[in-house]
Amino acid sequence: MNHDEQRRKKQPNPLVLAVMLTGVLLIEVHPKATSSASAVSDPMAIAGQLVRNTRNLLRQTIDPYRLPDAVTQAVQQDLSLKLGIPASELSITEYSLESHPSQCQKKLDPPVDCNDTTLHQWRIVVSDRWVYRSDPQGQTLKLETPDVPVSYLPAEVANAVLEASARRSGLDLSDLSITEIQVRDWPNLCLEVDPSRQTCHTGTVPGWQIAIAAGQERLVYQVDRSGDQILFNPLLSSTIERLMQPPLPSGLAALVKADLAENVGISPEQVEVAEYSRQTWTDSCLGLLHSKAVCDRNTVNGWRIVLSNGGTRWVYRTDATGKTLGLETAISEHRDPKN
Repeated sequence: MNHDEQRRKKQPNPLVLAVMLTGVLLIEVHPKATSSASAVSDPMAIAGQLVRNTRNLLRQTIDPYRLPDAVTQAVQQDLSLKLGIPASELSITEYSLESHPSQCQKKLDPPVDCNDTTLHQWRIVVSDRWVYRSDPQGQTLKLETPDVPVSYLPAEVANAVLEASARRSGLDLSDLSITEIQVRDWPNLCLEVDPSRQTCHTGTVPGWQIAIAAGQERLVYQVDRSGDQILFNPLLSSTIERLMQPPLPSGLAALVKADLAENVGISPEQVEVAEYSRQTWTDSCLGLLHSKAVCDRNTVNGWRIVLSNGGTRWVYRTDATGKTLGLETAISEHRDPKN
């Protein structure tokens, strides 16, 4: 081996040298970036860790408005727990970093310049439907749109609430329908309804707030995730004034029946309008997750229309004219009370 070959062999690998030099610069600018690498003794492992840390820091520097992975995971896991569906089925469809004036006390000693103090928050839209607010790190989350379609309510929970409503109202199950569902995090097992109960243990309990149309009554229940705890809320329940209900616009029932015939294959003459009510939807897609349209976030006045053929009830959502409509869910009218 000649002298030149020996000299080349002793020189460090150019890639390793470049990584080490990058690490030195990184230590000067971002000392925290080397905290995880310093615990590793293998030089190549240290170099690899430095490369990963450098890449993450550069990505944040180049695009500071990119939603951090930690926030994405926190939002998906939180909504997955609330809805009871895999986080992999939830996608981030929109996000933005917003600045708001923070609550600042000007009468401090020494005084603080509140004009320069801002609070940064992420606004995150999941699956074109649910809106979250998050701090920059994803440690504090708030779900701003708790409403969910009937199809997201587990069958065992729906059956349990309908049976409780049937016992309270004295009506048959076929005369009851679920009109509104919200995901909620209750502060205890009493679900904020009856704090005097002996078994009211504290601790966050994920669950649902469910409204039932039972004849001329609106029954509201607060339920835990499994449906084991079902508590009636008399303060939120009310009597539905049917005399105040405006008539269904002419032609709207025909449009809904025609859509059902096209999608299900049932003749319009075989179904009738079982019930209907005025509704205000939260977006131009009427809150329907399966809509492929781009949803305008403005509220839309419309209708909730239930069609029935005596065996199945089809629940439709429409705008005021029927230009936009969609099937919310189909419900069997022949339920087995034991299920």
